[in-house]
Amino acid sequence: MKPAEARAEPSSNVTHFVEIISEKTTATSLVRELEKLEDVVGTDLASVSANRIVGAVTSNDCKVCSAILESSLGYFIGPANTTAECKISYKIFMSGDGMPRFLQSLHEKGVEYRVSEISKLTATRALTSKQEKVLKTALDLGFYDYPKRASTEDLSNVMGVSTSTISEILRRAERKIITEYFGKEGGR
Repeated sequence: MKPAEARAEPSSNVTHFVEIISEKTTATSLVRELEKLEDVVGTDLASVSANRIVGAVTSNDCKVCSAILESSLGYFIGPANTTAECKISYKIFMSGDGMPRFLQSLHEKGVEYRVSEISKLTATRALTSKQEKVLKTALDLGFYDYPKRASTEDLSNVMGVSTSTISEILRRAERKIITEYFGKEGGR
């Protein structure tokens, strides 16, 4: 399950915008199982393939989201992923000063957690939102698969921009990532 975004409802409910893919369960069964969960108070889901659903799931017991929404420390949650062991991995961006208070809040709510990475995000390292969106779309469509399942033309059609623009955005984003990986300056 990939909670793509979460937002607070007027009550203590939180709505997660999700994409759920299962190799073992059909989309219809995924929807039925979600609707049976005690803490799920509403769903608006669509089957997009035999084993993939997307949509909104409203829950009244997401302790991590509650900790974030109750905070005034300025967090940003990136896409989350669920492991085969049903554990959710969140990528959370925050100021370093806010981390101890956030972790304390999780502890007080009874949330088990493990910090897997702490890194400094600087303006020179960050991808632009357009670069991130194009890279994510390229990855999702299979541009980086072998054999390649999508071309720059496919990306161009999906993103609604010219193939030369797609190529330039990909090249600049890849340069930032590669220079970061090798620890060299000069990524633009």
